[in-house]
Amino acid sequence: MPGDSNQKGVKTVQTMLAAKKPGAKESSQEKPPKQNKRTHSDVADESLECTDSMTSIQTTLSEIKKALQVTVTKDDLSSAINCLVQQKDLKDIVTNIVKQLLLTFEKNFSEKIEAKVRETTGKLQDQMDSLMIDNENLRERVRAKDKSIEKLEEQVSDNNNRAIDAIKLGNYNEQYSRKHNIRMLNYPERPHEVLRDEFVNMVNKELKVDIKPDDVQAIHRIPGKEGHIKPIIVKVRNTELKIKIMRQKRELKNDIKFHDDITQRNLGLMTRLKNGEHFENVWFYNCNVYAKQQDGSRIRFDLFDNIEQKTEKQKQKRSLDIHFFI
Repeated sequence: MPGDSNQKGVKTVQTMLAAKKPGAKESSQEKPPKQNKRTHSDVADESLECTDSMTSIQTTLSEIKKALQVTVTKDDLSSAINCLVQQKDLKDIVTNIVKQLLLTFEKNFSEKIEAKVRETTGKLQDQMDSLMIDNENLRERVRAKDKSIEKLEEQVSDNNNRAIDAIKLGNYNEQYSRKHNIRMLNYPERPHEVLRDEFVNMVNKELKVDIKPDDVQAIHRIPGKEGHIKPIIVKVRNTELKIKIMRQKRELKNDIKFHDDITQRNLGLMTRLKNGEHFENVWFYNCNVYAKQQDGSRIRFDLFDNIEQKTEKQKQKRSLDIHFFI
């Protein structure tokens, strides 16, 4: 093979060079001994030996040249590669290499992404668990608050009902305590006036009602509007005497007027009824407030009644009564 011949040629040269170097070194280090003068035959023999050596060297060089000729050169390698590796094969190789690189990159990138996602998911899960616990605690607190609010609402409703009942009862008691009272308006004020005697004389003369000073249990003026005559409250002995006086109040003169002594809450109720559009007349009788509808029906109202609702119920009741009667 070419490689073997090349190796042989190289070994021959190395052998030759290695054989010559030591001899040359020795010749340079050791001085040759003096020899006797050579003869012509000796010179001829040496020339023959030199001729043989030169012939041997030339033969060796020829063998080396032949060996070098069969040695593979760079161009030979390039041509061989070009022959072995075609363009399609090179494209396939590059494609495969790129695919492998992409697969490796994708694998590494996916692993990193998955690790990051797992880490983030774990943190979010921990936060979610914490929020769920807080949410459950808040729900418990809200449920407790709702129960407390329900109890408070029940208490407020109960207290409201009790307050309404108390106000109604208080208003009724106050009104009942004024049952025998008469409120007298526009009666002139005079210094050193004796209201009891003046009231008895006025009732006897103008109203023609027999009354004695003992029948008036109390009489006095009360505060009124600034710039106006102060009203007078008269408390008579019983309800019968008051009814007699109130029936004759139309006979009063000089713009003097008699009214029932009505509480402020009942006065407010009467004002609301008068301001409505459902009633022809509103009046007070025997500690209660009444109103007359346009159809002639009468309704008794209390302080906290819903006027619209009660009026509508009264209309429905009246219509049912009429239908039943027919």
